[in-house]
Amino acid sequence: MDKQLLDKYFKGHCTEREATVVEAWLSAPDSPLLDEFMMEKWDAANPPVAATPKIHRWWYTAAAAVVTGMIGLVSFLWQQGHARQELAAHYDTLRNNSNNIQLFTMADGSEVWLNAHSTVRYGLLYNKENRELWLSGEAYFKVAKDEDRPFMVHAGGLTTTVLGTSFNIATSNKADGAIQVSLIEGKIAVSKLHGFNKILLPGQMLEYVNGKEPQLMAFGQNEVLDWKSGKIHFENTSLADALMKLQQRYGIHIILEQPEIGHRKISGEFKKEVSPEKILTTLAYVHNISITRVNDSTFQVQRKRN
Repeated sequence: MDKQLLDKYFKGHCTEREATVVEAWLSAPDSPLLDEFMMEKWDAANPPVAATPKIHRWWYTAAAAVVTGMIGLVSFLWQQGHARQELAAHYDTLRNNSNNIQLFTMADGSEVWLNAHSTVRYGLLYNKENRELWLSGEAYFKVAKDEDRPFMVHAGGLTTTVLGTSFNIATSNKADGAIQVSLIEGKIAVSKLHGFNKILLPGQMLEYVNGKEPQLMAFGQNEVLDWKSGKIHFENTSLADALMKLQQRYGIHIILEQPEIGHRKISGEFKKEVSPEKILTTLAYVHNISITRVNDSTFQVQRKRN
């Protein structure tokens, strides 16, 4: 395998035979050549930010202590994965503060389906110099193909890079804080700065908990993309993860008093129109637990007292 063939493959210029060879190679265990290739693409898409007169003038008016503090801040942002550009660019934000799904079409034609209580931030240079987004919450992306400008989504310390495909990212559905990147079609690379580079094929999910090794697994679209069809689907889901999912979907806060009951498993499906209180009441009946409404947006879940 050579880099020229890899580049040809990701640009969609391979013959059917060449594509078969590359895909067989991508399915094999990680290769140093792939890591090197992806890092070269990362570096090419993310050149160092050059200092500008405007930034210099700002520094000259700042106190020395503030300069020192900003240097520390820049160092921290760099470790978070290319967030240093936040110091040199202005950003627009797509916000979905409702309980419904919202569809946004970006300047390049890419579609962003934003789940409830989620946000996407992007620079004013989007579709001019780059195609980078920062996600908090959950979103489904259908990416317009552009060979010269990879589409990049930063979420939870991970960066997902594509040329043209569709995938889902969830940052708030797991009790352990795991980030889930699920590929529907096409191919994507998921990376962490100074960490790992993984290529995903359709039907694969990468699940990552900070400080641990990423896990690749198969996933069911019913559970991952349930929100796009206006449903909430659980498939042998732990109670703790189910409560996290409900928090994200409805913008509420759920307190699990005894963590040990969070391991109980749940399967079932609810329409999004059903109130969170009714869903919690159903879960309480099935698992013999108690649900208390603390206020309009907070619920308490605990073991039922005898």
